[in-house]
Amino acid sequence: MKIAGIVCEFNPFHNGHKYMIEKIKDEFNPDLLVIAMSPNFVMRGEPAIFNKFDRTKIAIDNGVDLVLEIPTIYTIESADIYAYRSVEILNNIGVTDLFFGSEIDDLETLAKVSQIYDDTDYQKRLKEYQDKGNSFKQSSKKAILDIYPEYDELLELPNVLLSIQYLRIIKGLNSKITPHVVKRIGANYYDPIMKNTIYQSASAIRESIENNTFKDSYVSYDCKKLKKVVKNDYFNYIKYKIFSSSVHNLKEIQGVNEGFENNLKSIKDFDTYDDLLNALTSKRNGITKVKRILMCLLLDIKKDEISNEPLTYIRVLGFNNKGQNYLKLQKDNPIHIYTSITKNQENEVYRELDFTKIYSLLSNEDILELEYKPIYKK
Repeated sequence: MKIAGIVCEFNPFHNGHKYMIEKIKDEFNPDLLVIAMSPNFVMRGEPAIFNKFDRTKIAIDNGVDLVLEIPTIYTIESADIYAYRSVEILNNIGVTDLFFGSEIDDLETLAKVSQIYDDTDYQKRLKEYQDKGNSFKQSSKKAILDIYPEYDELLELPNVLLSIQYLRIIKGLNSKITPHVVKRIGANYYDPIMKNTIYQSASAIRESIENNTFKDSYVSYDCKKLKKVVKNDYFNYIKYKIFSSSVHNLKEIQGVNEGFENNLKSIKDFDTYDDLLNALTSKRNGITKVKRILMCLLLDIKKDEISNEPLTYIRVLGFNNKGQNYLKLQKDNPIHIYTSITKNQENEVYRELDFTKIYSLLSNEDILELEYKPIYKK
């Protein structure tokens, strides 16, 4: 059985995602297409612009058979942790082939770069750069370029960095998953809205939604009917959390280290979210890391919640008939697969209910009831 898998955020789902799904189905012809998707909060340290239930429906409408949730506590982590948990989920559900989008489709080169991370020379240089006060991301790039300077442009490509992590993790898990790379078309990851193409970047689409300059041609569904969450919706909540938390409590938040709790408490004048980010960003703590810390603070995610142990469950967000039939074959899977949550019953996924309540505050839309059973499309 050929089971294709994709790790995604679909934040939001756009024509590039639709292209990738259609390409996988046309060229690979899988028996099943499964995605591991970020829920209401995503890796760049922000709430998703649309809630996970709307994004699940859109994914199924566009050819996905089974939607699985990546736990929130791992979606607002660094790329290596995010990628590890995502591939772990897909591996445990039986995915045979992993597809990921990248700015280049040279799998051999990506595999070569992925091997550098286990090199002792790289590890030594990484530590030296970190000891000099550089962030992990910058230290890693500098260490790689010391060894392979020809990869300078390659390492500037965000999807390439995730692709490298996927390859590392497949190898590290000793997984039988076969990797496939699909080259991006149209706009690149950080490009602004471009003329003469229907393939825009997700970041540009999000900005256009926030600024009310969005055009229907960017996506294949009616985006304007969905409730959106933008910076102004969560800034005051973060501000409140900083003011109301003690230094001791801040120190327990995931990602807070090396006195960063004091930085949070010492900042007094910030009128906007961007002011806050600018005040907290430094050589050691890049802007994405700061945003992740602020999301962990908003969600009260503490360091002791993060584990290196294998996941013990898989959460199903939605499926169609093919996905439902495949789940029936998973009765002997040693991983607990949740297709529903019983009200008032605390279990492994109860924290996701807390996170959805917070997202509901931000979006001013009560979506908690949708947590208790998966979305089903015949």
